Amino acid sequence: MMRRGLPVLAMVVLWGVGEALGQELKEVKIGVFDAQRISEETNEGKRVQAYLTEFKDKKMADLAARRKEVEELQKQLQAQALSLSADKRSALEKDIQKKILDLNQAQEAANREMQLELGEAQGKFQEQLMRVVEQFGREEGFGLLVERSLVAYADSAFDVTTALVDRFNRMVPVPAPAPAAKAEAPAPPASKKE
Repeated sequence: MMRRGLPVLAMVVLWGVGEALGQELKEVKIGVFDAQRISEETNEGKRVQAYLTEFKDKKMADLAARRKEVEELQKQLQAQALSLSADKRSALEKDIQKKILDLNQAQEAANREMQLELGEAQGKFQEQLMRVVEQFGREEGFGLLVERSLVAYADSAFDVTTALVDRFNRMVPVPAPAPAAKAEAPAPPASKKE
């Protein structure tokens, strides 16, 4: 990332200097922002992080339940190994192996889904951030706005992160939460036939 960023930064700085010289040494307004801080401090960034955490927690809970099921079957096999017939023991061992395979596949699928969700969320947030930065730069008269990670040093006087957080919150409203689904009435207990 750093190697790709340096040539881009050099071109941007040279362009900024060239523009400044071309404008009869007009003073160029420069700003630096911290994209990570914007992600952490904006309402949308917090909403996205909460969504991703909830998504991850659901996947982890599902995987934990599957692991527990496998462990219980393994304990059952160990406890009853001597008392089970060969056929029943073989069936239980096959069931355990199948559940282990299912668990491994579920872990791989959960990892892929998490990467997709994360990539999609980051991409959308990045698009929103660039739109906000561009409008902010234009309206506030900046000649150059640079992300902090691309700069070796910047005086704190150049930092516009807080202003960008405020602008982002105004430009990108957080969607209202979906109304909670009404709890369904529990099904009546099945009548027992005796």
